[in-house]
Amino acid sequence: MPWLFLLLFLIPTALQAANSCVVLQYHHFSESTPRITSVTPAQFDAQLNYLAANDFHVMALRDVVLSLRHQIALPDKCVSFSIDDAYLSVYTSAYPALSKRGWPFTVFVNSKAVDDKLKAMMNWQQMREMAKHGASFENHGHAHLHMIRRNRNEGEAHWLQRIQRDIETAQQRIIEEIGVAPTLFAWPYGEFNPALEKLISGLGLTGFGQQSGPLWPDADMSALPRFPMEAQYAELKGFITKVNSLPLPVVSATPKDPLLPIAKHRPTLTLQLAPGRYSRANLRCYLDGSDKVSMRWSSDEADVVHITPLFDLQPGRHRCNCTMPSNQQGRFHWYSHNWFVRKDNGDWYAEY
Repeated sequence: MPWLFLLLFLIPTALQAANSCVVLQYHHFSESTPRITSVTPAQFDAQLNYLAANDFHVMALRDVVLSLRHQIALPDKCVSFSIDDAYLSVYTSAYPALSKRGWPFTVFVNSKAVDDKLKAMMNWQQMREMAKHGASFENHGHAHLHMIRRNRNEGEAHWLQRIQRDIETAQQRIIEEIGVAPTLFAWPYGEFNPALEKLISGLGLTGFGQQSGPLWPDADMSALPRFPMEAQYAELKGFITKVNSLPLPVVSATPKDPLLPIAKHRPTLTLQLAPGRYSRANLRCYLDGSDKVSMRWSSDEADVVHITPLFDLQPGRHRCNCTMPSNQQGRFHWYSHNWFVRKDNGDWYAEY
């Protein structure tokens, strides 16, 4: 998803301290796979070299989540690696590069593709080998479904039962093959809504989306942010900005549901920031990389801003990125929110 990032100049006192961690999201590590979901081995090596040369702390994702849940302080410049879909290039390219440095990483597995022995995927034996050398394997659903989409004439109860079966199937297959029960879950395509968030919380899982921004203690534990790494967004200059980012202290975002009502094309996102001294002119928000948005600060609620695109959002997935500079040179506070837009014909989840 394209985005635009501008340099800003602000030091709000409420943001000076941060207990946070940047989670990176990958898919393929190859020059021959689709660029939209790939980093090249050369790009990945440059990223790892930067982290090593600049004293970053690479943590296992489970440890990051446990620290957030139990209010254990995270180190400054904390980074964690996550990889979706269990593609073969994880084993052939990412695994050797990360294990050479002794760095942990997490793979979110959609188990059906592995069970079907698709050529592009790792096999369970390769994953068992990796599990002995710093890799963790977590739940990405069994069939990699668009989980927010209901089948035609499918009621809410049957929809949720179907999704739960898919998640539980993946859970069981990973336990059977790897021997460890997943505690983390990554939403396929980054798509979720409150009913699905409630479902995975009830299953005892911590959820991860594909919206950008660092993790911090007040983040939504059923839809935690990650920075997608692919195509031009994996280039080193942007990578450096992302791994050095800090959380924008958003304590609530409304509406809670990122799935828009039918025929809603210009949604308003309302953010409540933690109390602090903010220079309102220096908060910048972009929708799909465009600055054609209205930003209106509330006149009767402190530190509340309303963000509305000045153009219609078409069916599909959209991202709103908001940034604000920190008191540390080159480091910016970051928050991201996704919108999922349906077609106007009333079909719940016809193809986007």
